[in-house]
Amino acid sequence: MNIDYVVVVEENREYFADVIPDVIALKDNRVAVAAVDDDGRVLGAISYVAINYAYEIDWIYVLPDVRRQGIGLSLVDEVLRAVMLSGERLPVTARYEFTEEDQQMHAFFLSCTNMMTSYSHERYYIKASDIKSSEVLHSMRTEDLIIQPFFDETEQDQKEILGMLSNQNSFSVSDYDEWKKECVQELCQCAYLKNNLMDFIFFRKLADGNLELSFLYSKNPKGLLELLVTTVSKLETLFPGTSLTFEAMGDESEKLARHLFPGAQTVHIYEAEF
Repeated sequence: MNIDYVVVVEENREYFADVIPDVIALKDNRVAVAAVDDDGRVLGAISYVAINYAYEIDWIYVLPDVRRQGIGLSLVDEVLRAVMLSGERLPVTARYEFTEEDQQMHAFFLSCTNMMTSYSHERYYIKASDIKSSEVLHSMRTEDLIIQPFFDETEQDQKEILGMLSNQNSFSVSDYDEWKKECVQELCQCAYLKNNLMDFIFFRKLADGNLELSFLYSKNPKGLLELLVTTVSKLETLFPGTSLTFEAMGDESEKLARHLFPGAQTVHIYEAEF
């Protein structure tokens, strides 16, 4: 089977809707490529983005009925070829999930040549029921906090808060407009105690449809539950059946997650470098 590789742009992305989701924005620093056979059938797609001095493969998908025919490997090779031709001396990386129930992606990346893969950290998938049943969180509740949507703040106040976080080296937003578009604005909230900003929480939508807790800031631990309880209420109304996810990047984060959500689903995140 001969395969042609087509760069996906806004003008033609509707043709490739079956293999690359709308939530993957075709920004200036992201390239998406689709594999098309001789008959014009779209077989799969891959995208990669320049970030943190590397090219990260952030999406790869092959139609189920044509898997195990080397199409995924050929898409990875196409990325490697494009990077090599660009003259950039940057690594090509990928991050993927590994579970005992679904080892397909792990097996795929292990089959790629010239690749090293290693365990990185854990990702948690938390359902509304996990938050509601958390005895630890319920013991932390306080009635003194006022919860307010973050994007109800004036744009100037939003940027001042983001600037404060950047100065603390805890959260950085390089492009406010792009960041705002990626956020699930209904779930981004802040908590005030006696007019003092104490806590806030940011979410963004992932390519798989789940909602990622992308940042949590807390000066008052009791505010954590208030934010999560309000989030659950909105989640059940606006995004029924959707999981919240977050990545535990170190031992302390993992301990906290296991303490707060002992019943949450956990998956291992691996990193590959070509």
